Amino acid sequence: MNVTRHPENSVSWIDLGTPDMETTAAFYTALFGWTVARPDPNGYRLCTLRGHLVAALGPAEDAGAPYWTVNVTVSDIQATVTRFADLGAQIVVPPTRVGGLGHAAVTLDPVGAPLSLWQPGTHTGMQLTHEPGTFAGISLLTDHPAHAAAFYRPALHWNVNPQHTEFGLPDNSIAATGPPPGKPTAQRSLWLVSLAGNRPDTDAKQALRLGATEVRQDANGDVVLRDPTGALFAITQHTR
Repeated sequence: MNVTRHPENSVSWIDLGTPDMETTAAFYTALFGWTVARPDPNGYRLCTLRGHLVAALGPAEDAGAPYWTVNVTVSDIQATVTRFADLGAQIVVPPTRVGGLGHAAVTLDPVGAPLSLWQPGTHTGMQLTHEPGTFAGISLLTDHPAHAAAFYRPALHWNVNPQHTEFGLPDNSIAATGPPPGKPTAQRSLWLVSLAGNRPDTDAKQALRLGATEVRQDANGDVVLRDPTGALFAITQHTR
């Protein structure tokens, strides 16, 4: 699906912090057909599919902890950060201007899941979603879904079902909740990024051949994996 504008409080961008840029770029290129651009002066590399922006790769701040970052679009980042803090979130990086691209902030929600905020300038986010090889959704992996729901309902005006198992986002997408990977071992809460595939089981087998490891298969057919550097992601069924 071509995207020209991301609604307020919806996911607009994803990027992966990796300790091994070349291995990571080769993996996602082979698995999803991405074209990974040359790095900018900060090592940041834009990823496109058929000429449309879909994600980015950058150097991991912690070489032992590769991670996907979820960015939510907001129109007033300062007001949103203030609201987040009032509701119990930790502000890791306050609103910061990123040239003419926009303004960014990094937060930790009350259950410990990192979430970034983005007030767009010239960079409005992903240009292609919900097609094979592109962003298809997020899931909050936490042992405290009710606590998370109590935060995200007022923080981003997301709708929450009575069981606290789904968030309804402004772009009509659904963000699910689930247990952390490796349960019952307690781990930090996190947002799991799902990328669309033609057939998750077949795509997962290809990912394994490319060096990924399987974490679990969910009842809905999604497959949760770690890429060759250890970053967690899921492959979900592409729906036309």
